[in-house]
This record gives sequence, C-alpha cells and structure tokens, in this order.
Amino acid sequence: MAIQSERAGAGALLRGWERPLAGGPTRRELACGGCCVLSRAIFLSLNALGDTLCITPALRAFRKANPGVSMTVVTQAAPFTRVLDGNPDIDLLIYSERLYLNGIPEQRDQWIGMLPIALREAATLYTMDLRAVVTNAEAFQRHISKAFATIVGVETESVRPLIVLDELERRAARMLTPKPYAVLSWHSVSNPEREDGQGRKKDWPVECWRELARRIRDELDFDVFTIGSERDPFPTEQGVQPLHGLPIKVVAALLENAACVVTVENGIGHLSAAVDATLVEIYSNLMPLPWANPAEATACEVIYRDPRQTTVNEVLDAMDRVLAKRGAVQRCVSVS
Repeated sequence: MAIQSERAGAGALLRGWERPLAGGPTRRELACGGCCVLSRAIFLSLNALGDTLCITPALRAFRKANPGVSMTVVTQAAPFTRVLDGNPDIDLLIYSERLYLNGIPEQRDQWIGMLPIALREAATLYTMDLRAVVTNAEAFQRHISKAFATIVGVETESVRPLIVLDELERRAARMLTPKPYAVLSWHSVSNPEREDGQGRKKDWPVECWRELARRIRDELDFDVFTIGSERDPFPTEQGVQPLHGLPIKVVAALLENAACVVTVENGIGHLSAAVDATLVEIYSNLMPLPWANPAEATACEVIYRDPRQTTVNEVLDAMDRVLAKRGAVQRCVSVS
C-alpha cells in the first residue's frame, strides 16, 4: 500500500492533501478510492508525559462528537506513554519504536503506510502538535487540552486527563508504601531559563525541597518518596526514598493513594490531576496559569507565584488545608 500526495505509484492508492483548520493547524485527509465518508481517525502524538495526558480530554470529546468513527492513536514507545493503556476512547493503540528513537520521519506518508493499521477506508490524520495552534502569547491563556481539542475540531467539556488503573497497578503501589506517605516531584522537562539568570522558571530551590522533606517526616510522620525517570537526579537526603523508573501507571496509583503530592508544574502535576490526588502544586507565575491549571481537582492548592519567593511554611500550610479537605491527619506542631 502507498500513501501518496499528488503522485501516482503502484499498489492501493491513497491520495492525501492538506486542509487548514480554524486556528492554524493542519490535518491530512487520507482518502481511499472514491470513499469520502469519514470512518477512521488517526492521531499521531510525539509528546512528553504532560501533553500525552492532555490529549485524552480531546480524544474523549472527539469520541462523543463522532461515535461512529474508529480511533487509532500512534505514539512513541516511551515508558510514560503507557498512560494511554486501557483508554476507552482509543480503538487501536500503536507504540512506535521508530517514533521514539527518531521522531516523525521525513517521509511521513510512506511511514504511516507501513504501520500495522490496515488502512482501507477514508481516514483523517491529526498530528497532535501544539506548535500548530500555540502561535502567540494569547494561546497560552487556555488549557493545553483545549489547544489539542482545536486541532481535532471539537470542544472539551472537561480538561481533566483520563487514565485507567487496574488492581494490579494499585497493588504494586501498596506494596511500596506500608504507612502514610507524601510524594515529591521537582523535575520538569519543559522548563525554560529565567530571564534574571537565576536558574529555570519552574524550579523551587533544592534547599527548600530538603527542608520540606525533613519537616514532613518530623511534623506529619509520613514516609517521603520522590518520583521521576531513571535519568533524573536522585535525592541524597537521609529519610527520602527515591522511586525513580517505576512503570508510569504504578506511579499514577502511588499518587492516587498518597496522603499528599507536592510538585512543580510538570507531567506529574497532570498525572495527579488525572487521579484527583491530594495535591499542592508550586506553579511559577513566570508561566501562564490557565495553560496547566488543575482547576477540576477536588483537593488541590496551587501556589501561583515566583517559586524563589515561596517558603516552606507556605507549602506546609497548603498541605494542611488539602489534608483537611480529605479528612486526613494534619501536622502536630509543638508550641513553646
């Protein structure tokens, strides 16, 4: 089979053309033979954890708007993309090693034709690339999920990411956590440099994380875990246990059952929103708030200010408030 753009070749012929959508993105129509009725949608995603999660509300809205269309998602074979496993809106999920190792090939149409998707009917290819719709500062004043929804031509009712967990993943998380615990996440992949030269925009100072971990142990008697990839720096503080490199859905189960999660704005923040974790998010006001605000979380506080001006006491006070919302234990602070 050959997928072609305005040129002939041997094999079953699929003609592709670019059609601009409102807001600037493009989609590619893959029309087979004389068929013009859309029965198949293919979503191509080369995104990090947070954006992968933020695609799911757009997929949910697309499914609702197009109940008769089969939906195939092609994404990179990265460990974190397994958050899509079990998603009820996806009919076929392809994890591509080539996409993971080399990105989208220059000969994209030919590469798609080699994927195991058995493309025989009319289809539309949506490339889930935010660069197509986020073209100015104003675009950052809406949630990431709404930007993805623009690409596929739908409106989202919710921006909360969707993830499906099973008992095996929850059991694995319970095995690691014999007592109440807090989860800390301080690394962000997408983290531009500050204009003042004092590090990166989303970072909370390391010494603050260290003090926070110590006081959580002393004042709440929680175990303290950090999470991240195997490439992220491991903490060296005594009493802080790194759980780096866990399967991503076990991480989700860990967040789901945590007494509290404290994170900068990152993929773990979006994953926490997906499982409605008890959450304190240190969200730099050097970044637009609407872009990734977990507004639909039920036990969440966002500290929206310059992280370098955010104190450990402010974070602990926010933890007390979200713990109270869940009826959980709060700090025991002695007053002399």
